[in-house]
Amino acid sequence: KSGELLFSSYRTTGGGEPVKAVTAMISDLYSKMPGSVLIKKSGVTGYGEKLIKSAFGIDIGEVETVAHAKAADFFLPGADFVIDIGGQDMKSFKINNGVIESIMLNEACSSGCGSFIETFAKSLNMEIEDFSQKGLRAVAPVDLGTRCTVFMNSKIKQVQKEGVSIEDLSAGLSISVVKNALYKVIRVKNPDDLGKNIVVQGGTFYNDSVLRAFEMLLGREVVRPAISGLMGAFGSALIAHEKARHDEEYSKILSEKELETFVHDSSTARCGLCTNNCLMTINKFGDRKSVV
Repeated sequence: KSGELLFSSYRTTGGGEPVKAVTAMISDLYSKMPGSVLIKKSGVTGYGEKLIKSAFGIDIGEVETVAHAKAADFFLPGADFVIDIGGQDMKSFKINNGVIESIMLNEACSSGCGSFIETFAKSLNMEIEDFSQKGLRAVAPVDLGTRCTVFMNSKIKQVQKEGVSIEDLSAGLSISVVKNALYKVIRVKNPDDLGKNIVVQGGTFYNDSVLRAFEMLLGREVVRPAISGLMGAFGSALIAHEKARHDEEYSKILSEKELETFVHDSSTARCGLCTNNCLMTINKFGDRKSVV
């Protein structure tokens, strides 16, 4: 009732298999849930929203930006700007009196996102957490620009040959991610245009160096929730929680017993109903079917 988070799980989709990942996630939830607890409502958001909603009988599917805005307002009431930097993409949106009025996305290159930093950290045989902490101790962060990954890798090799420290390299990478978000995606001209109450989120903002770089470039403090990588899911849960108050029915999400016999088969076929012959993905969940 107080909005306390009772269960969370943060994991990859397991080689591009979201249904398999969510099956494991819900099974994990049921294994930890007391028998006296029942799920009143369930919600889903994100890229696989329709697929997961259909597969597991989820009650509510919500647009990702709406879910993120809901979560941001929970942590910072009156939040008027939200930026989310994930592993493969970034997005930001302005909120005016609770209404999302503009959205900005990186529609092409994902080189400036968190996966680039993580991949580089692994190339140095370092955990991303250790690599990001080194960036906080940088003396003279290297300028890597905001270019595409191919050119960025070339620049990194060059500065490594020049003997740049890992600390300065880590900070330089964090700054390049933030600059890419601010100047290439959002195309900000004046930090004041972003608003006064800024929430930053997404898995990349778990990186303290990225958070610090963002605040330094903006010249102000921002709010980073402790669950910054779970904000879409948390916002979706808040929406489900609100709707549960006005609906006496319990969730139609698959029960623990139904999950034990859950099967998923996927195949492709051409539509053939017009000359476009669109390629369809047909997902079957027992006697239920989802076509996208």
